[in-house]
Amino acid sequence: MTGKRILCIILICMGALLLSGCNSIYQALSDGTEKILDVASDIVGDTPQNTALDIMDALNEIGGNTVLTSEFSLQGERTTGIDNYVGTYSAEYEDFSKTEYLFGGVDVEREQGNELTVECVLKVDSGTAKVFWISGSENPVSLIETDGTYKETITLSSGSNYIGIECEDFTGSMELNIE
Repeated sequence: MTGKRILCIILICMGALLLSGCNSIYQALSDGTEKILDVASDIVGDTPQNTALDIMDALNEIGGNTVLTSEFSLQGERTTGIDNYVGTYSAEYEDFSKTEYLFGGVDVEREQGNELTVECVLKVDSGTAKVFWISGSENPVSLIETDGTYKETITLSSGSNYIGIECEDFTGSMELNIE
């Protein structure tokens, strides 16, 4: 197969998944993008890989943004920075039972680097709230679950990375800043 054919097959598959709304399938495939491109590179050389990588990054960015909770569904106010991985979020919750995906996306290689500083102040009046980070197919990592302040630098892996809050009958507030 020529490099152009491989590129076309990859683009058609990713486009079909993007348009079908199959986020979990799309996310799993995007997490394996580097492996697919490495094999393609071994077969046809690096030029198609570099072109495909640029195209895959653009498609992943579009697809990854669909996982984030929409502005209309958020309990608070989100302001994004230079991309959807950084910004601020401030919210007051009252008897709230949902999960909000606040920041993140899907990137093979994030232009601004793979380190983020996460600062969060969580106030729990009642119920439960857990601020989490989920990377690829790994289990979510709890960043903070009780009253208090959290500050740490995290290293993003290639693929999908999201920071959110999972609430169950939660009344309280959260201030989140990611740089």
